[in-house]
Amino acid sequence: MKQLTRYQPTTVPVSNLRREMDRIFNELIPYSWRLDETETGMTAWTPTTDMFETDGEYIVEVELPGLSKKNLNISCQDNVLSIEGERKQEHKEERPGYLRSERSFGAFKRSIILPTSILEDKVKAVFKEGILRVTVPKAEKSKRKSVPIE
Repeated sequence: MKQLTRYQPTTVPVSNLRREMDRIFNELIPYSWRLDETETGMTAWTPTTDMFETDGEYIVEVELPGLSKKNLNISCQDNVLSIEGERKQEHKEERPGYLRSERSFGAFKRSIILPTSILEDKVKAVFKEGILRVTVPKAEKSKRKSVPIE
């Protein structure tokens, strides 16, 4: 005698599956390699970055624990915000009893393409408690102007 088994479609929505696949992809391939953010396409590490916008500006926050202002460089050109820096390793020699080393060291570069025109000369940056906050004012949108016909 055959036994019937009830069909149960997967309970994981497609959006969750896609999100999980994106997460795996992001862990396997560094961000800088996917978007060719750096001149070489490779960096020692990539700091986590949040970006949001208001009506008049973009705000970019970058986690940079262990860095100092003197090891950072910020520039803007053609609607691209570039943040470069280097986290120096404290001790190069092997430490006795060292069980784990997860902190990343070395140089990084993040280049963020902003979706609209910006006021490059009015960009401001504040670095406090390991968080770099860059405020990028948006340029005013050009308004439609009617052209009279002669």
